[in-house]
Amino acid sequence: MQAKDLTKEYPRSPLEEVGGFVWLGRLIDKVRAKHAGTLGEYTAFPCGSDKRFLSTYGIEADALEQFILSGATDPEIVDWCRQHAQHQPEEMAASHRAALLAPVPPEIRDRLEQVKAELAAQRPDLDLAGADSFTKLILLEEGHPLPAGVR
Repeated sequence: MQAKDLTKEYPRSPLEEVGGFVWLGRLIDKVRAKHAGTLGEYTAFPCGSDKRFLSTYGIEADALEQFILSGATDPEIVDWCRQHAQHQPEEMAASHRAALLAPVPPEIRDRLEQVKAELAAQRPDLDLAGADSFTKLILLEEGHPLPAGVR
């Protein structure tokens, strides 16, 4: 599969479901871009949220990365994830989405505030007041829609 050039475009939304798996599309985009040399400023796989995805579904990082790099299509990756996951998306998607949108815990709040300040300096057009999670920051920065009822 063709890798997205993440120096020129955004990966998929963190909340976009691929085969019912929340975050999987973004993870796929980043893995492909990393190995194509087009990752840009993004944190390489596995970032903290990639690790959350892997632990939520019980999937092994290296095995998934190698399968993605085999040239598998998104539907093939979904099938692979369903075969290797300890938890299926039907069981976990809603709670995983909620966890991604939940306010960060106190122990990393200072880091979130630092990232918000850096982003506010670069993008004064963004209203970051309600961004209390890294996922919300990503959604706002990249122009992905916020879910209904989320600020």
